[in-house]
Amino acid sequence: MTVTEMFRGKAWIPGCILLVLVTLCGQTVHCQNQHEGSTQLRELRLIIVGKTGAGKSASGNTILGRQDAFKESMSPASVTQGCQREEVKHGDRKIVVIDSPGLFDTNKTQAEVKTNIEDCIRQSVPGTHAFLLVISLKSRFTEEERAAVKWVEDNFGSDASMYIIVLFTHADLLEGKSVEDYLTESKDLKRLVNQCGRRYHAFNNSQKQNRKQVRELLHKIENMLKFNGESYYTNEMYEKAQRKLEEERKKMEEAAKRRKKEEEEKIREEEKKIAWCKNIALVSLGLLGAGAFTSSYLLTLAGAAGLTQGYNCTLDMFF
Repeated sequence: MTVTEMFRGKAWIPGCILLVLVTLCGQTVHCQNQHEGSTQLRELRLIIVGKTGAGKSASGNTILGRQDAFKESMSPASVTQGCQREEVKHGDRKIVVIDSPGLFDTNKTQAEVKTNIEDCIRQSVPGTHAFLLVISLKSRFTEEERAAVKWVEDNFGSDASMYIIVLFTHADLLEGKSVEDYLTESKDLKRLVNQCGRRYHAFNNSQKQNRKQVRELLHKIENMLKFNGESYYTNEMYEKAQRKLEEERKKMEEAAKRRKKEEEEKIREEEKKIAWCKNIALVSLGLLGAGAFTSSYLLTLAGAAGLTQGYNCTLDMFF
């Protein structure tokens, strides 16, 4: 058999190799596409924060499309005692909603707030895609809500503000007026929205069947995530924020100790001065008495001078 015949006989080999390579490349591309698909947002994790009575639980139910996922009530006390996680399948994606108690209610201690925050963060592992800051259009805009973004930054860290979307509830009260028009009437609300990168949305929780309002919110969240480079708020960010809070707390404690020490030192100095003035007065009275008894002009003069000095000393302390 000639070399030519051998090559002619094995001419199928390059074709088979080419076919195998094409198949492998196709499988590789398919795997890459699957991997890319897996890195897309398959789970959306949301934490709802706000004041008691703002409509946090109702908003969570609206997002989930359920009536009773979270307990709703008109009670002035927080119905949600701890962070509660619920989830729903939305197309090929899972939406996780974590409802929180009234985290910046003034009747909570710092220890209670910290416990609630850590509970929410733990339930949102590996991280939170968005904080929904719920503000009711029904009630008066309070000082706590006015400082809400600062509260979130103080407790979750400055990076958390990149993930906040203001969610207004009771949108039906606008009566045809747009949220934009409503914001122009309140400098405080406008300032709050600006602090959140002008990210806001409005819900009418009495119409949970209206899924358009939910789709629009999810779209805004997705746009925010794109702007943030598809990142989310992580447990590491929270721990960093807590370390900073602890450092600030220690600084405040040290400053308070310094002030207390300075005040105590000032009090001791004043007590010493008072004692010195009293001693001058007593000695002066003694000299006056001795001068009167002995008819000594010098003793009387010294006693009078001492009393004058004691009087001036007292005036210096109190005026």
